[in-house]
Amino acid sequence: MRMGAAFSWLAVALVLLSASATGWAQGQMRKSLGPEPGRLAPVLNDDGSDSAQQDDEQQTADENTSQSPADANDNKTIQPNVVTAQQQRYATLRDIWRRRLLPDALKSDVGSFSLRDSGVRAIALQAKNVEFFMDKNVGYYVDNLRALLVPRKAGEPVNFDDPEQFDIHILAGELVVRPQDLDALFNNYLLDYQPRSLSRVTNKTSKDTLTVEVGARLFEFIPPVGGLPTTLEGPITVTDDNKLVYTPTQVKQFGMPVKGLLSSVGLDLSTLTPFDREGIRLEEDKLIMDPERIFPPPHVKIDHIDSATLSDQGLTLKFSSDTSAAGFSDPPVATDSYIWLQAGDARFYSTLLVNANLQLMNNADERLKFNLYHYRAQSAAGTISAQVDGALIVRVPNEFEIDDGDIHQYSGLTPRSSSSD
Repeated sequence: MRMGAAFSWLAVALVLLSASATGWAQGQMRKSLGPEPGRLAPVLNDDGSDSAQQDDEQQTADENTSQSPADANDNKTIQPNVVTAQQQRYATLRDIWRRRLLPDALKSDVGSFSLRDSGVRAIALQAKNVEFFMDKNVGYYVDNLRALLVPRKAGEPVNFDDPEQFDIHILAGELVVRPQDLDALFNNYLLDYQPRSLSRVTNKTSKDTLTVEVGARLFEFIPPVGGLPTTLEGPITVTDDNKLVYTPTQVKQFGMPVKGLLSSVGLDLSTLTPFDREGIRLEEDKLIMDPERIFPPPHVKIDHIDSATLSDQGLTLKFSSDTSAAGFSDPPVATDSYIWLQAGDARFYSTLLVNANLQLMNNADERLKFNLYHYRAQSAAGTISAQVDGALIVRVPNEFEIDDGDIHQYSGLTPRSSSSD
């Protein structure tokens, strides 16, 4: 038993000695051959043993070796590809949004672009097949029109809440003042005062002739109620300074011709029924109308009236200008009835629209009837959408509830002179 036990202990000792020798030999081999692939060589102390700190450094080095390049430096900001793509797309669109669609009339006077100022002095307007109304149903039919909306105060946006703040400079186009438009113009606007020499007016147009039925008060008060039933007939001509002149060739009262009688006693219409309002006046037997001033604001600026033609449809006026009407862009949406604003700055509601790119059209693809003085109520009843290129498409109904009250209640605010909304 003792001998067996001695052999057993001897065997154990030999095994331990062999293991120690093998470990020492492997350590010497590592020192001579270098580290294994993928491992860092440990730095040994003079006595050949690794310290605990060196083991930690070895482990850290191993971990760093296994990390990906993106994780190797936590101080670097990693931006997802989708964000980079979005930023690049935005930069491209921003350049598109700032692109100014300038017709020839606006190319000669362009300033720098900023977030609150496109640097363009006016808005280019193009309209086709539109019934355009201002105050009290006064308006006209726009067959086609190219014009500039010009603020009276340079540097301000065109303020749609204040029609007196800008003018419409007509470059080219054709307008029709229909019989019902003439009725509204006289009854709701020109004759809206007391005492007056003319009572309610009814107009009828035919080839080369305007027929006017009116109650005439002699010297503004005879008779005190209503007026003497009077009918006038005659043509309208255009003067060299763009005035419209209505010259009645026939004047009847109670169905009886009186023009010859008046002339025989040295009287004329202006003596019997004096009429002098802004933009219109009776001068002897002629009614002289200034189309730049006869309508409610915004007033129009006219360079040339090429013709004034009377027909069953109404009074057709054709315009031209020494300022070029070329270079207008096509509207974003193809339709046969629209108002298209391009370039320049506009104020709608309390919002400043910089570098205008807006198309207004009917929401049922009918002829657009646009009411400037009540654009808030009309647009509130419609919809607005935006295209990728920044164009705003506004679709509005022709019939809507007018609930915006005083049309001038917002006119005191101009975005570039006040921060108030």
